[in-house]
Amino acid sequence: MTKTCLIYLTAALTPLLWQTFSSPAWNKSLGQSVLDGFSYPLYMGFALVGFLGWKLNQTRILFSSMLFIGIAYAMNYPNIFSSWNIDAAGLNQIVSLALPLTLVIIFSLRESRFMDTENLKRLGWSLVPLALLILWRARGPVSFGQIATLEIIPLPAGFLLPQIALIFFLLYFVGVAMEKDKKIKPFIFATGITMIPLLSAAREGMVPHGFIQELFSASGPTLHNVMAFAVICGIQLHAIFKMYWQRVYQDELTGIGNRRALDEYMATLSGEYALAMMDIDHFKAFNDTYGHDEGDNVLRMVGGLLHQELGDKVYRYGGEEFCAVFEGFGSEDAFMFANKVRRKLEERVFHIRKTNSKKQKSSKSDRKKIKTKGKKVQVTISVGLASPYKSAKDPSDVLKLADQALYEAKDQGRNCVMIWDQ
Repeated sequence: MTKTCLIYLTAALTPLLWQTFSSPAWNKSLGQSVLDGFSYPLYMGFALVGFLGWKLNQTRILFSSMLFIGIAYAMNYPNIFSSWNIDAAGLNQIVSLALPLTLVIIFSLRESRFMDTENLKRLGWSLVPLALLILWRARGPVSFGQIATLEIIPLPAGFLLPQIALIFFLLYFVGVAMEKDKKIKPFIFATGITMIPLLSAAREGMVPHGFIQELFSASGPTLHNVMAFAVICGIQLHAIFKMYWQRVYQDELTGIGNRRALDEYMATLSGEYALAMMDIDHFKAFNDTYGHDEGDNVLRMVGGLLHQELGDKVYRYGGEEFCAVFEGFGSEDAFMFANKVRRKLEERVFHIRKTNSKKQKSSKSDRKKIKTKGKKVQVTISVGLASPYKSAKDPSDVLKLADQALYEAKDQGRNCVMIWDQ
């Protein structure tokens, strides 16, 4: 969390200091300049968001709101919206404002494990209007030769490399998506619908100035303001999506994906894959002996180890059960990964730190629990594996087969991995 805060703070303070030192108001004191950039509604909004962040125990909301009030000052001289006129191109202005933030959003979602590779490719299509807007920003009709040679982009040659890279990046999305994902067609249609007003405005000479112009202009006087606005919007959106993902798709106790996340991911499975059902051996007896607090600690330990060894495709199914998805692997290949995790957990020693005693001296069971403090306990798991079969091709049916294999592993004495076999 500290590293993330430092990165965000650096990203926010860079344009802020840039604007402060380059502003005509620098002849005043820094404190007075900062106060001049604030407004009463901004203070009220910051206070409200900060209060909600404190009550909801969401430090990201509080921290991002603090950055927002600082960035607001950087945007104050001059306001990036001052060059915009609300006219027929108003829709274009809104779209052009949202598009550059897509880069920040998609990588934040990817980092938060909110999106898999396929969804990332689909969302990448939202970058298409940005590339086309760059190409069509010139007034009047544009010839194919101008587009091919990028002559319509009024930037020095040195500044064309990022835009060329972006275009090839988008072409890669197009090729991969069209070849492997038939579901991409609705996104192509949506992109086309979005581009209709943009292209019409371009031919009429109403391509929005201000944001796009300053963002891609090497000498734009408000470039730092635009970038500051993009940074803070990205931070706010990242905070919102991070909180949303944690509330909906993350198990509160272990920090890994929950059953809802598993169900949604299983709905996207196709081709070769294997599912593993895992159960902590004798967990109920462990809870009865050492208490539910120590049981929760065991769940955290097992969940952390599974995530460390198997990556993001590990979920808490419920209670002491976990599920892992091995996409692109059959049961035989997945067996090696599952057995490796089982052995690592078997070798790990769990230390009992607390007791569940009610401090009743007359209770023999309580006195027994007091003696367990500091004890070393071995924790093991049983694993059942299954892959799609002729009569069980749906992921939910494969999960049932993995559950049957799990029961077979328990019948074999637990602490082992079994593959479902008809």
